[in-house]
This record gives sequence, structure tokens and C-alpha cells, in this order.
Amino acid sequence: MTYDDIRRYAELSVRRGCGFALMAIATAMVGFSSEPWIAVRSGSVFVLIAAVVLFWKGWTARARNYRRTEVWLMIEDAPALPRERLQDMIGGALADVYFSHARLAAYMALAMCIIAFALGGPR
Repeated sequence: MTYDDIRRYAELSVRRGCGFALMAIATAMVGFSSEPWIAVRSGSVFVLIAAVVLFWKGWTARARNYRRTEVWLMIEDAPALPRERLQDMIGGALADVYFSHARLAAYMALAMCIIAFALGGPR
């Protein structure tokens, strides 16, 4: 078990959660589809909230017990490493992945805000 394997599991775990969040955001935006500018603005706010949540989870990932993570459940053969080393590896991988996904979500929210302002409001 290498750090790259743990990072791959962390990416899979975070992307799965982000996929469910994206599905909820898209569903809300479809609900507002009669007013496109409201749909895009609400979507940008929801994506921004997701970015804040991802940033917060990245901030706390290194301190969270590695045995209570989905990454630990995905590891089939537990490496024979000290607990502190496993905490550093799994917590660090999760923190890196959370921060990278938070940055991507923030860029998406910014792009959606620009699109919403380009669409304008009710006329």
C-alpha cells in the first residue's frame, strides 16, 4: 500500500460525495428552470456552499481519526505501519484532495456568477 493508492482512494471517496452534491444542485437548478437567471444564481450559491464545506473538511481532515473515514474502509489490506504514520498518510491525502476539489468548486461558482450576471435579472 503506497501513498498513491491511498490518494486514489481519497479521490474516489471525495468525488463520490461531490457527485451526489452536484446531482442535488442540478436538480434544484432544474426546478428553477422557468427563470434561467434564478437557476444559475441559485446554482452558483449552492456550488459556493459546497466549496466552503469542502474547504472546511480539508481543514479538519488531518485531525479526524483515520479509522472513521471511507478511505480506511476501502483499504483491503491494512498496511503494517504505526498509527501516527497512517493518520498522516490518510489525513494528508484527504486534506489535499478536499482542498483541490474546493478550489475547483470555487472556480465553478465564480464562472456561474459571471454567467448569472450576464443573463441579468427580470426585465
